[in-house]
Amino acid sequence: MATSRLPVPIPENTWVDLYAETGITIGVQLMVQNIGSAKAFLVESSLQPVGEYGFNEITPKEYLTNIPQNVGAWAFSNTGTTLQVEEA
Repeated sequence: MATSRLPVPIPENTWVDLYAETGITIGVQLMVQNIGSAKAFLVESSLQPVGEYGFNEITPKEYLTNIPQNVGAWAFSNTGTTLQVEEA
């Protein structure tokens, strides 16, 4: 088992590129757990999202995975939260 990565803080009202923050190679499948206290929104996109569509909501304590060979992964929270992001 690999060493766990540092949690990724998601500041209030800020899009965060999960691949850039973790150093995981784009296209590697991710497993994301919301370890914070507020919901977050996850989007698969190569560029920072600009609309309010095509997202998955992840509530505290919930896990989500994305598809292999995806083009990018972004997270957003209205009030800020923390995500644990690992290779799936």
